[in-house]
Amino acid sequence: MSSNTQILYIKNMVCPRCKLAVKNLLSEMGCVVLAVELGQVVIKSTNIPVLSEIATKLRSTGFDLISTPKAKLVERIKILLIYNIFFQSSRVKSSHLQNYLELATHQHYQYLNAQFYSVCRTSIKQYWDMLRFERAKELLSYNERAPEEITRQLGYLSSRDLEDTFKKRLNLSIEEFIYHKDNYRLPLDKLLQIKV
Repeated sequence: MSSNTQILYIKNMVCPRCKLAVKNLLSEMGCVVLAVELGQVVIKSTNIPVLSEIATKLRSTGFDLISTPKAKLVERIKILLIYNIFFQSSRVKSSHLQNYLELATHQHYQYLNAQFYSVCRTSIKQYWDMLRFERAKELLSYNERAPEEITRQLGYLSSRDLEDTFKKRLNLSIEEFIYHKDNYRLPLDKLLQIKV
């Protein structure tokens, strides 16, 4: 990588719109954006703004720079799980979660889970369950798919398992959730701060 090219690791990039927002922000600052992925951006410029300026701009729009190896690893785990649950057609099953993360990060799951817990105060599996539940709420709010289809798609054990999750987390049945006027969906970048 040339001296005027830099990889920035960015927190809270959870969807394609986040990628576009970060790309536009950096472009406005005079950076040439070579590549954008969830959680990282490669920029090139003869005059790259100082990191503190970039960090300030990112924070003003809900993002932040990540600098420590632990924080980068934790953000990578989050992005891998978000991408798998929200943007891939074939999803990782609970029983394969450990293998999926080990292959993607080249680290042992126990190490990944310990690092994740030390930063997020929840386990990878608990976070994965939160994400699956958010995806289930999203799909149900569209009212285009039957709960049975969503159950299969997201790897719940049964429709009863999904129904029990709604009762436990929202004190609502699936049917009550679908027809309730309030939106119980949570922003993915705030999921660990809110915890239901």
